[in-house]
Amino acid sequence: MIDCYSLNGKIYKNALKLRDFTNIKRNLEKNFNNLRNLPHEVIVLIFDAYSKKLSLNREILKIEGVPFLSFYLKKANINNLIKSSINNAECLDKFVDIGNGRFIKAQARGIVCHWIAGNIPTLAIYSLLQSLISKNLNIIRVSKETIDIVVKLFEFLDDINVEYNGKIYSSDILIKSVSIVYFESSDKTLNKSMSLTADARVIWGGENAVNSLTVTPKKTTCKDLIFGPKYSFAVFDKSAAEGDKLEEYLSQFVMDMVLFSQKACSSPHVLFVEKSKIKLEQIVYILSQCLARINNRYPNIIDQSTAAKIINKRGIYLLSIDKNLKSSKGLEYTILIDDNFVLEEPIGGRCIFVKQVDSIFDIKSLITRRIQTIGIASDDKDKIFKFADEVSARGVNRVVSVGTMNSYGYPWDGYYMINELLRWCLVNIE
Repeated sequence: MIDCYSLNGKIYKNALKLRDFTNIKRNLEKNFNNLRNLPHEVIVLIFDAYSKKLSLNREILKIEGVPFLSFYLKKANINNLIKSSINNAECLDKFVDIGNGRFIKAQARGIVCHWIAGNIPTLAIYSLLQSLISKNLNIIRVSKETIDIVVKLFEFLDDINVEYNGKIYSSDILIKSVSIVYFESSDKTLNKSMSLTADARVIWGGENAVNSLTVTPKKTTCKDLIFGPKYSFAVFDKSAAEGDKLEEYLSQFVMDMVLFSQKACSSPHVLFVEKSKIKLEQIVYILSQCLARINNRYPNIIDQSTAAKIINKRGIYLLSIDKNLKSSKGLEYTILIDDNFVLEEPIGGRCIFVKQVDSIFDIKSLITRRIQTIGIASDDKDKIFKFADEVSARGVNRVVSVGTMNSYGYPWDGYYMINELLRWCLVNIE
């Protein structure tokens, strides 16, 4: 059974019970022409107004990730996203002359089906934004853990009116282009039915979910965007360690740890520090001070499972002669220090592994295509680009300044998502 929380412009706190996707598909397709004929600038203005509604609501801002979401959805940011993805935004609305009697237009793919991972509730809105910019209809399957938050966020998109070229447009067109659903992830029949409805599938999830969904039957014309399990870490080079900005860099790195509680694919789990005149113990001490300070603003709330993992790791490191530990008296933060040159399994709960390396370039031997983001602190721009070239050639998608590891940017996981959700159509009248 499908729990449907939005259908034909109505949002339901008590879900509609549906047996299949027939009614959802029919209602979405009724709105196809309205969405197709909507100027893309109107969609941008609606999301800009949506961001303002979020930023003015204190309760919604308490939800993790919403403050950044409200900033990200501002008009200037969305326009930059569009420009970087397709260059000429006019292609979203009409055939554009590219010379020699040739004209191109970016058409929607149709119905985009999103499977949203349960670790980041705001992920549904990021995914939806780019699909709506591409003027696609949408079915969004969310997890049981995040359904209430996602529906609450979606409600803020309702009842928005914007003016464009002297005409008033309502967000109702966007609301009617989206259906939010939940069903058991283990339900193969419903996963298959949703998959066969899709003209594009956007899959955010762990290894088991991705492996299961990618083999689910789909249309031969269906486009897949897979955002599977990823791993991220950070590096501090010699110039960062020895420079005047060390504490600033560490404070920024701590924000990367705190945001999304290290549950995002872009959250760091290991910090590699290049050897320098500054002792590692001193760097670890400053890091511990930064973690202690941030706990006053953002208390660390962890579940029992994570707490048990942290306590177990602390015990191992305390009893080992070749390992070290720096932690709070409680479970506010944990810094685990060793020379084991590996990418450690994530623990979360503000637990970070710190390792010293002779050169940050040694790290390239650890790189696989599963690495998504490397946060970097360095005062040497040439070194940053050389390092980025080495690691990106081996599979890394993002090398960014510490403090911005979780900033949803573009491209993401190697995709310009808006571009991927479009069909480029040609008219040649030469």
